[in-house]
Amino acid sequence: MLVAYSVILYWLQTSLANTDTKLIFCLLATLLPINLLLLRFLQLPKLLSFSMVALLLLVIIQCGIGAIISYFYQADFSNWQRIHLFTYHNISSLPLILIVFNLAISCCAGALAIRYHRRIDRHIFVCSLLATTTFIFFHYPFISSSAFIVCALFLLVDLGYCRYQQCFYDPSTQLADHRALSQMLARLHPHYAIAIIAIDHPNKIIEKHHPQAVADIQRSIATLLTQHTQCLQHLYFVSQQFIVIFEHKNGVECQSLLEQLQHDLAAEKHVIEPITTDSQPDEQTVKPKKGRKKTMKVSVSIGISDSANDQTAAAVLQQAIDVLETAQRTNKKKNQIYIADRNEALL
Repeated sequence: MLVAYSVILYWLQTSLANTDTKLIFCLLATLLPINLLLLRFLQLPKLLSFSMVALLLLVIIQCGIGAIISYFYQADFSNWQRIHLFTYHNISSLPLILIVFNLAISCCAGALAIRYHRRIDRHIFVCSLLATTTFIFFHYPFISSSAFIVCALFLLVDLGYCRYQQCFYDPSTQLADHRALSQMLARLHPHYAIAIIAIDHPNKIIEKHHPQAVADIQRSIATLLTQHTQCLQHLYFVSQQFIVIFEHKNGVECQSLLEQLQHDLAAEKHVIEPITTDSQPDEQTVKPKKGRKKTMKVSVSIGISDSANDQTAAAVLQQAIDVLETAQRTNKKKNQIYIADRNEALL
């Protein structure tokens, strides 16, 4: 967005009746939405990373190609304007095909934001929407400055909100913790179901490996659960258990999804990190010893409780926890689903 705003400031301050200016305008309206959508498929975990360097190189290459096109193909662009890039000046200075293209990208970004609830999708949608607004109404004064300032303010506010939300996340699994769950329980709708997911026989895992093995498996399970978009919006990690809230559903309606979750978790090989051990004092080397990574498969059992008119959300949650813990103590079977009130296991 900064590169696009720089192009607007330095190259698009003259009239669009100028062929060279109109060519740069059309190139910007074409490349900016594509690059915004491309951000969704790039992993940018750090500021200085291979993906970030590749993205910067791509932007530089596109700027170079745009400069070459605007310099060498200015005459050919006049023919393109008459044949393909025709403009309805009563609507916008942007060619009609680019109006449709930008609106399509904005709608696609909005659909992704609604579907996946990811921060990057939210940012792409806002940037593409305000960029599209700028391009369509470019003939109005101060439209680019106003739109880009609004975009920058939104990104800053959203960044601050996300930093605030990090205070309510478990540091190990990066899932919302008990504080976020308490806030959610206070504003739940009347019709919902709560599912509790717990690892089967964690003590055996500790005996076979080490206490940290359970935490490694929980991190792996958290990663898999976040890939299921139906669980992502209301997914919590509290007291070594995963809690999923399904709004506007009951336990029977959630059962097929939970069965699929069980199947996916049971099929996954979870990585257990080795424990680093210090060398003995009498040994010459001081380099710590580190074992090999191990993998293992685990199963999970699930307890479900439906909401009731005469129960609080905390009571429904406790009911789901009780039915799961009671069933795990009395029933040694793995990979089960227990529904409260009926208290029967379903495969």
